[in-house]
Amino acid sequence: MTMKTMIAAMAVVMITQIQNKYHSVLVQAMTETHRMEEYKKRGYKWPLEGVIPNTPGWNRIMNRRFEQMERVQDENKKYNGWLSLMTSAILTTNYTENGWGLTRAPEHITKRLQERLYNSIEVSKMEVTSCENDNDDTEQKECVVTGEKEIVQLIVDDMNARQEHFVEVIEAEEHARPIMIPDEQENQQILEEMKPMFEWWSGLDLEGSIAYGIRAYRNDSNLLMHADKPNTHVISGIYHVGRSEDAEPWPIVIEDFQGNSNQVYLEPGDVLFYESSKCFHGRPQTFVGSYYASLFMHYRPVGYEMENNEIHYAGPAHWHAVYPLKEGLDELVMVGTSFKEPGCKNLLCSIGESHDESRHLVNWYGPAPTGQIVTTGWDSKTMTPPKAWKEEQYDGGKRDASDARRVLYNDNNNMNGDVTDEL
Repeated sequence: MTMKTMIAAMAVVMITQIQNKYHSVLVQAMTETHRMEEYKKRGYKWPLEGVIPNTPGWNRIMNRRFEQMERVQDENKKYNGWLSLMTSAILTTNYTENGWGLTRAPEHITKRLQERLYNSIEVSKMEVTSCENDNDDTEQKECVVTGEKEIVQLIVDDMNARQEHFVEVIEAEEHARPIMIPDEQENQQILEEMKPMFEWWSGLDLEGSIAYGIRAYRNDSNLLMHADKPNTHVISGIYHVGRSEDAEPWPIVIEDFQGNSNQVYLEPGDVLFYESSKCFHGRPQTFVGSYYASLFMHYRPVGYEMENNEIHYAGPAHWHAVYPLKEGLDELVMVGTSFKEPGCKNLLCSIGESHDESRHLVNWYGPAPTGQIVTTGWDSKTMTPPKAWKEEQYDGGKRDASDARRVLYNDNNNMNGDVTDEL
């Protein structure tokens, strides 16, 4: 069997068997010959003439990752990687300038979500002891009770909460897998209630795809860098509900269209807007604490559709080639359609202080301001907007904020937004 025949056969096997985040059904079998015919028919080329958006920063992020993908050894993992990269680079458009924003959620919705979360939390106390000769295993220890320590546990049962099934993008042993605290009816209500705020940010007429959670991550787990489903997860949000008192800071990392790696430290009641099928995001740093809980919301533009097979047609002709290692280029490891850089601190080079990529790192700290959208261009240290925004009284949205104001202040009667001047 020739190499060309092997590649064609492999393409049939992979494409018919892949059933990952990009698909709800198996993709129709295709040979590599057919795929390349469609590739040329659609005008795809390599190297790319540019990415979407064609900014210097986004080009830099994508070109580095293309080089890393060319050096992935396993062909199945490489194929999944090219699917993810090409979707992010050229198949999905961008709807905002930077791909992310940060704002404050409505307090009345935060209270509802926190009530659900806290009803699923059990706090118990454990005696804290102090022992003499604690470092000497050869002598008998004399211990005394010195106090109490609170132990926070999530209540797992069939009615209120359950352990989440295995998800490749979440690295966690069995005991550390997240807990899901679902309420489908309330989640759907919140998805609809919050829609005007997402339309305010994106400037789009939206329809809800799904809201899921509350997901409570647990100690010793992490979320690898990835992009979401391109057919449904277009305009998205992470609504941080709450975390345990013993939780250490655990930022969400999102890469923006200006080439920055934004490390965002959310406070309960903050909402992170993001173009989740476009911008790679994750929490690659291992979480330390009892729990960290959020609700995830996803929308798509009204009338939006994306053909499933298109992501296969866009893959470059050389997707299966393995290039030699390149000095100075960090190894990338695919895990499903997510990735990690195992040679770097916290599995992502751009958040390792000593790595050259960290010059693109920007840290942001909540709580977010109410009625404004923080994004790239703000002063991350003072959390203040650019001077031009202040002068123009611009709030960061691409649409008038009247409907968002109604949601924010739970004012169903005031469509003109006269309750406050914060927006």
